[in-house]
Amino acid sequence: MLRVLTPLAVCLPLSLGTPASAQVIVPPVMDQVVLDLTAEDWVGTGTARVEIVADAAAAGSAETGSDSRRDDLLKAVSALVPDAEWRITRFDRSTDQAGLERRRAAVEARLPESALGGLADKARQASRPGLQLRIGAIEFTPTLAETEAVRARLRAEIYGKAAAELKSLEQSFPGRSFRMGNIDFAEAPIPVYARKTREAGPAMAMAAPMADGMPEESPMNVSEKLVIRARVVLSAVAPRE
Repeated sequence: MLRVLTPLAVCLPLSLGTPASAQVIVPPVMDQVVLDLTAEDWVGTGTARVEIVADAAAAGSAETGSDSRRDDLLKAVSALVPDAEWRITRFDRSTDQAGLERRRAAVEARLPESALGGLADKARQASRPGLQLRIGAIEFTPTLAETEAVRARLRAEIYGKAAAELKSLEQSFPGRSFRMGNIDFAEAPIPVYARKTREAGPAMAMAAPMADGMPEESPMNVSEKLVIRARVVLSAVAPRE
């Protein structure tokens, strides 16, 4: 059976017609008022990040696993402030030339300022042969939740300032229908002097109290200034001439 195939080109119209010229849409000309707004506040905290360093040494034993050793160190540190939520952030283990297994753990918790008094003495009293506890660092820095709460409040303050400027602009130019076209936020870096950290080495942590009976110096509870800047663009369609 002879089958004749018609070329596809023959089936198509010879001329599809010239497409209509696309209309060029010209965006409207906008009048803009650009504002630079700033809001600032202090971020305070009622707790400090406290790091306790625990050094332990014992004869290596296959019967005692590393998990139980970590638990023992965590239990010893937790006894300093039982109500705190202590977490092991670093755990190192090695064996010295005498065959003793040495372990070092860094344990952190957020503690209220009232719990810092006498903490070095508690660590010294809890130390014993084979286990030494010392303060690694005490740093008063706001938590993420505390910082975000202030940041949200500052953004709301800037929104209020922008709304007030928009209302004033509409009163000055009635009938123009200005609106908020854009808001760009920028956060100023926190000054380095706003933080106070004590890095307590073994000599500082294990030192005896002062002879005159004065308590040891504790880090000061400080606040950090949070500054948020925003560039606000108020825009309206320019009137036709």
